[in-house]
Amino acid sequence: MTKPLAIVIGMGPGLGQALVRKFASNGFAVAFTGRRKDAIEKHEQALRGMGLEVSGFAGDAGDPAAMDEIHRQIADRHGHADVLLYNAAIIEPARFVTPSGLREAKYGTADGWAAHGEPADFDYVVNAFKTNVAGAHHAALKVTPSMIERGRGTVLLTGGVLAFGPWIEWGVTSLGKAALRSLGHSLHKELIGHGIQVTTVAIHGTMQAGTPYDHDLVAQAYLDLHNRPQVEWEPDYHFNVEEELAGDPDA
Repeated sequence: MTKPLAIVIGMGPGLGQALVRKFASNGFAVAFTGRRKDAIEKHEQALRGMGLEVSGFAGDAGDPAAMDEIHRQIADRHGHADVLLYNAAIIEPARFVTPSGLREAKYGTADGWAAHGEPADFDYVVNAFKTNVAGAHHAALKVTPSMIERGRGTVLLTGGVLAFGPWIEWGVTSLGKAALRSLGHSLHKELIGHGIQVTTVAIHGTMQAGTPYDHDLVAQAYLDLHNRPQVEWEPDYHFNVEEELAGDPDA
């Protein structure tokens, strides 16, 4: 029997890897993408060594021509997707018109992010938008026609607390997460009548092992969202262990 297919766009050592492992461990064939060919090959080898049915493809989520070819290869190898998980993003502290107030943004024991430093210029903002938002739209264009034809499917977008209020050191990322959430809401309205679930997952904390924001716990939430009944479909899902939205720690 052919396994259902999940596509994970944005494979890294954190949530991306956890998503691939979670879905592949629960009956899915998983195709995943990331920018670095060497890293993709390493992840693919390690996951196949665990007995999981996975295929890795190297390409930039913000490059539609490269992604067109990847989607063609995925379809040739696995057929049509049942689930799309869009996890690609350029994550870097960057302000819009003033220099960054930090050399590094670091929260808890998780790895930190080196700040962009100088104010983001036009090209930086546009390039970030290509990966953080336009790439998700492109992916939806590629996978949803077959979902519409079959009358079922799931699209889950990795969002965050930044979609609800920008943080001073994360202006460019905040812009992307807010726009991604808006895209998700629009897709929800377009596709729910076709039997397709579209939800943006707002993660309200810094993911790190051994905490309530452990990558595996977040990945389990994505799997649970895919499996929930249609009467529970909503455009937003909050992965938040606190009662209130998190504030800006860098303000």
